Amino acid sequence: MTLPRGETPGSIPDQGAAMDELLSIGRFSRMCWLSVKALRLYDETGLLSPAYVDPVTGYRYYTDEQAPVARAIAILRSLDMPLQDIKPIVTETDPDAVRALLDAHRIVLEQRIERHRHMLQRVENFIRKGAVMTYEITTRNTAPTDVIGLTFSTSPEAISTDAGPAYHRIYDALSRVDTIPAGPPRMVYHAMEDEEWTIEVCVPVPDGGPVPDGLTRRRMDGGRAARAVHVGPYNELGMAYREMEVWIGKQGLTPAALPYDVYLNDPAEVKDPAKYETEIVWPVR
Repeated sequence: MTLPRGETPGSIPDQGAAMDELLSIGRFSRMCWLSVKALRLYDETGLLSPAYVDPVTGYRYYTDEQAPVARAIAILRSLDMPLQDIKPIVTETDPDAVRALLDAHRIVLEQRIERHRHMLQRVENFIRKGAVMTYEITTRNTAPTDVIGLTFSTSPEAISTDAGPAYHRIYDALSRVDTIPAGPPRMVYHAMEDEEWTIEVCVPVPDGGPVPDGLTRRRMDGGRAARAVHVGPYNELGMAYREMEVWIGKQGLTPAALPYDVYLNDPAEVKDPAKYETEIVWPVR
């Protein structure tokens, strides 16, 4: 696996990247779904160093080219692989050697197969894919939509754990007031501040009707939006958002409202995370 490493901290990368092409540690963390705390740890351990460290402020900056390494680290860490075992994988250039290292970890996971079956599938996905997905991004007009949901704070690593019970709460509440959902569930990203994200989980509903206790109703505006479909685990959505952000800029467009996910299939029915389908919608003008 040939993956770009960080440049020597304290100097602009050799590629001559201008400062406006560098990503702050906060922006890079949101793009890769890694906390700032984790990125600092990876810098301290020599696993992933920033491309540039401002000698005056000490601020860390990264490049788009470092994202595959960050995603590789995030995936392998989520599989309970120790940091000292990850470094040989992200620095190894021989695919067979990488496969051998990953197969060694497969044996560990197989000893806990009932609890870690989904992790084994993600190892397979990582071995097979090993590259950043590209997306077909288009624009379309969306209709105004009433949604019922709830908003709360979480961390990048805990989104899936926290969102599942929240959606169950919404669907149970809608069932009690005899409201049939008018579309697949959504997640709106209200704030993504380093260690703490504020998200809204919501479900489209028909106009009018009761609002269950403890939940809120609001109307999401319609209009022109950039959209793409991501197929794969939810924790890889950050790369899709980064690609869409770049695409929006190149098209001469600007974001008009908060972006959101639309979950096109149900993880309870689709057991393989590699087959999860998520529509990413970003209102633009």
